[in-house]
Amino acid sequence: MAADNQPNYAKIGFFILAGIALTVGTLVYLGGFGAERHEFIAETHFSYPVSGLDVGSAVNFRGVRVGSVRRISFVGAEYDEITNPLDRRQIYVELALDTRLFRMGSKDERVREVLERLVERGLHAMVSSSGVTGLSRIELNFPTLRIADEKISWRPQYVVIPPAPSILQSAADSATQILDQLNKMDFVTAWSNVVEVTGAASILLNDASSLLQSQKGNIGEILDNVREAASGLRAFTDEIRSNPSALLRSSTPERLEETK
Repeated sequence: MAADNQPNYAKIGFFILAGIALTVGTLVYLGGFGAERHEFIAETHFSYPVSGLDVGSAVNFRGVRVGSVRRISFVGAEYDEITNPLDRRQIYVELALDTRLFRMGSKDERVREVLERLVERGLHAMVSSSGVTGLSRIELNFPTLRIADEKISWRPQYVVIPPAPSILQSAADSATQILDQLNKMDFVTAWSNVVEVTGAASILLNDASSLLQSQKGNIGEILDNVREAASGLRAFTDEIRSNPSALLRSSTPERLEETK
């Protein structure tokens, strides 16, 4: 009877090992090792600040979320062989794109070909703000204006999506250029020229007024002569209209004896 109450250590050990194996298998599967991963890694870089952008931020393609930001660093920290020292300070952003949303299949070679073709067609990446929240995202799109892409001085590990200028950065650059132009303008000289031209125009108007006042009598006589000539021309026109043959005769012909 006592022997039947003894615990079966073999069964207990088997269940413990089975539980451990099941737990480890679940963790491995959830970690991605047991399931097919639909990610394709691409990279981009920016010379302007990417405030509000963080790991996990959305990556949109024409407004549709197709991935997330996987890594943010500096180009100088990711690549050693950089020929242009200024490129070391550029911001490196690694993108994890969902190949299912891109409809690209599951093989990396196919995804690379399609993405490179999109880049050739003008695909660019831009940091866009999400509004009042202060969060930012990566927008992949085809800009309407042609953008001159700068050549990179490192050998990228992934497909590079060229950066597009930020809207805020472009507005700031335009404002800076306008201010620079305003600073270069000599407003004192320009105002002096305006005053000088205004004074010259005032003198010219005064001279014209004086001339009209001095020639007022002559102008009246000229107008009277013009009116008189117009009256004579009107009378001549009426005579020609009533007697067109007068244009062919120098004087009025005498009447014949028979008609006297």
